[in-house]
Amino acid sequence: MTKDNQQNNEIENQDIVEADRLHGLLANVGFRYEDCLDITPITKEINQLKDEYGRVILAHHYMTPDITFGIADFAEDALGLIEQARRSKSNSIIMCTVLSLAECVKIACPEKTVFCPNKQAGCSVADSITASDVRALKKKYPNAPAVAYITTTAEVKAESDYIVTSANVNEVINALPDQQILFYPDYSMSTSLNAEFANKDIIGWDGTCVVHDNYTAEQVVQFKKQHPDTHVLFHSEVSPELYPHGELHGGTKAMLNYVDDHPEVDSFFMVTECGLSDRLRATHPDKKFIGTCSLCPFMKMISLENTLECLKNTDKKYEVTFSSDILNRASVAYQRTEKLLA
Repeated sequence: MTKDNQQNNEIENQDIVEADRLHGLLANVGFRYEDCLDITPITKEINQLKDEYGRVILAHHYMTPDITFGIADFAEDALGLIEQARRSKSNSIIMCTVLSLAECVKIACPEKTVFCPNKQAGCSVADSITASDVRALKKKYPNAPAVAYITTTAEVKAESDYIVTSANVNEVINALPDQQILFYPDYSMSTSLNAEFANKDIIGWDGTCVVHDNYTAEQVVQFKKQHPDTHVLFHSEVSPELYPHGELHGGTKAMLNYVDDHPEVDSFFMVTECGLSDRLRATHPDKKFIGTCSLCPFMKMISLENTLECLKNTDKKYEVTFSSDILNRASVAYQRTEKLLA
């Protein structure tokens, strides 16, 4: 056997090993072995380069399965991504998320270099409010603390007093002594908070999520008639009028925990972005995840291909940066939130 043939055989063997690994993780979400063979060259290269460069890849649950299982070191909700970034020994973080989440990791970890494979990956919720809007709100309600949801721009966070996720927003609202509180920009979440905190006046905004705004009460009621034993779990960004028709509303971590904590339930309807159901089909092959899901066009702007390009070319095109003034003020808001919850 020639040296070239031996090298080719070694490459083929490595590809088979990688395809076997991927298929073992992705078969339950519809990936055929041939599909895994097709993406093997890119997943293998990404995993080799990230180890060689000492970089960490963090992915949101809403990413496609080839990212969350194929290349991500950790797949988490928004708060979990921040915690993993802070815990990581690496000072170079690639965020497979929409830009606003990548920015928040930079805000929480200003000493780290943070990259986003596609900085055009925006968010309908984040687009619904500007820094100027926040300044006007604060002028109108000068004594109300301003609480920003994590899916806002860095500029909006810099104008805010606190920064929250769906996982900790209730804890923050409960901890604030103020009777009147500004919460923006997600309308469904502010409506839900007003109902849950009857002793407080939550001044909201009119932002909506293109994913969660698709679901209607009629759709869920009809589903429950057809699948009465299926547990329905809502993300917090879904309209509160749907909540009475399900078993839980909360962030993605709460939804995942509910599935883990209810082994007696055979089927679930995850009323959120499709990526979460895909993740659960892979990790819970004995369960059924049924019902329609909704794709986030922004989350799906992150791909294996642009993640590889980001990994190879970590320059200003991919690095998450903003002015020192924005970074410092937003970091103060994040630190103030942590102090409140300590």
